[in-house]
Amino acid sequence: MWTGAERGACFSLTLSLLPILIYGLEIPNHEEVDYIWAKTEVAAGQSVMLSCGSSLPDIYIWGYTKPGTEGSRAVVYNYGHGAKVQPLADTLGELSILANTSSLIIERVSPDARGLYTCQALFHTDTEPKVNFYFVQLDVLDETESR
Repeated sequence: MWTGAERGACFSLTLSLLPILIYGLEIPNHEEVDYIWAKTEVAAGQSVMLSCGSSLPDIYIWGYTKPGTEGSRAVVYNYGHGAKVQPLADTLGELSILANTSSLIIERVSPDARGLYTCQALFHTDTEPKVNFYFVQLDVLDETESR
């Protein structure tokens, strides 16, 4: 379960990154923004998939927040021209996006991959933009913990 501090940090992250994702767009009803929380674990060296919903958004950004820090850094984004993996991703494992989705795949997970991953997904609709935030807390187990 998420603590109040974790939710507060995530909300702060959300507010700080929201203008980047929707610059130039007006979200008339902020009550319509969905926040989805998950927690998963994986053994170091293995693979894991982090979901960013069941529908492919028009624009998305995957951010990573290292434990003990407040800032999130982009690891993968797609502004409508294909997914772009950022250099920080190399320290976390081999990152890619599952074909025809926005789900993040991390292969050969590094122990340093532990932390909070945030997918900010923007969907264009006929009436108004729709924004979803997916927060995934990833715990990385060492080999002795995974047995």
